[in-house]
Amino acid sequence: MIDIAAHVTSVLGPLKLDVFFNSVPTGATIPNQYITFLEINAKPALEASDQEYETERLIQVNVWSKPNYYQLVEDIKRLMESAGYERTFEYDAPKQEGDSHFNKVLRFAFYDEY
Repeated sequence: MIDIAAHVTSVLGPLKLDVFFNSVPTGATIPNQYITFLEINAKPALEASDQEYETERLIQVNVWSKPNYYQLVEDIKRLMESAGYERTFEYDAPKQEGDSHFNKVLRFAFYDEY
């Protein structure tokens, strides 16, 4: 199995933005745009004789942005899909009072072979 934290960070590297696994930026200055992600679920996708040969992993990528994030979201989808991830779901999270950034949520499935 791949190290999903290292793999997604590497895949999104060409964007030259801060990418955080299962955390958020800390400190006094929050970037205008950044990406967070986490693994929501991992389950057997292919089993035989009580042995798992492939795992389906569900990854959620959150895009946080003050300016318009349309092109950034398109770039993330392109990079993730070219790395073998299948987009399953996306939506705009409602901006609430006190939020400093807009949030786009993307979910991808990845099939990890042993």
